[in-house]
Amino acid sequence: MAATFLLDDVSPKVRLSLAETLADDAHAPRPVILALTEDRADIAATVVSRSPVLTDNDLIDLVGRGSQEVRAAVAVRATVSVPVAAALAEIGGRLDIALLLRNPGARLTANVMVRLASRCGKDVTIRELLLERSELPATARHILIEKVGDTLADTGLVAALIPARKRERIRREACEAALVRVLAGAGEAELAEMVEHLRIEGRLSTMFLIHSLCAGRTAFFAEVISNLSGVARARARAILASGRPRAVRALIEAAGIARDVSDVFSEAVTIWREEGGDIPGDAGIFLRLAERCRRQRDVSEAGHALVDAVERLAIAEMRQMAKAYVHELLRDAA
Repeated sequence: MAATFLLDDVSPKVRLSLAETLADDAHAPRPVILALTEDRADIAATVVSRSPVLTDNDLIDLVGRGSQEVRAAVAVRATVSVPVAAALAEIGGRLDIALLLRNPGARLTANVMVRLASRCGKDVTIRELLLERSELPATARHILIEKVGDTLADTGLVAALIPARKRERIRREACEAALVRVLAGAGEAELAEMVEHLRIEGRLSTMFLIHSLCAGRTAFFAEVISNLSGVARARARAILASGRPRAVRALIEAAGIARDVSDVFSEAVTIWREEGGDIPGDAGIFLRLAERCRRQRDVSEAGHALVDAVERLAIAEMRQMAKAYVHELLRDAA
């Protein structure tokens, strides 16, 4: 009763003192704590950030209707549960989300991180905080890649110097190259989710698929073929690993890859087998595929166009390798 009486004290110093006294008390009267959450921002934040009396439902409600100060107080609690973190990810502002990502006690699921990447990926601070997390799922990394690509393509200088169509092609190729590298670190469990995400986003282009296959992302390619063809994952992998060329082509075409370029993919699978199922991500694979396809007389016009693109990828890979080599030399020299 005494604490309830103090809630109506005209001096905010008294109410703040009450909040500080009760904030860490697990046995504090719940009606008083709830009333303090409706007080002035500094008073409310004191109990919201610390009180064990507040339940997840209370915190989610505060996130939904509270001020920025209150949402920030929720984000810095010693423990932020998955439902509360999801609520902040859905409607929180830049400050709240940055505080949430810096909080070691926040429990962030893959879905929450994907949502944060989708909502706030263009914010450089939030993007860096997400990328610092080793558990960041590949889907979220792809979203961040696209956000960076959009940001760079939309800058005034780039827009003024490069025509729109060329700018979009450069952005797409750069994002695809970055995504191929991201796939190298994707776990087995992430692949199915990643493939479905890319399918929904319309990112499973012929060029991207041949790039990922030549770069050694064979598990990802098999998952794509399984997803698009409807063939069971184990069956698709078995055909790609040891099936006859005709069966491989039939599987690839069942996934929606056009017949006039399926020979190129079939040849890439053959090279994969020759490498024992472990293709190194270097330009040699791209060049070997291009050389073999050029020796074949029955390659279609579309197939030749794809081979030309593969050679361009080889050049890009060689340049990337050269840069990495030089950077390594400079680092060792320093």
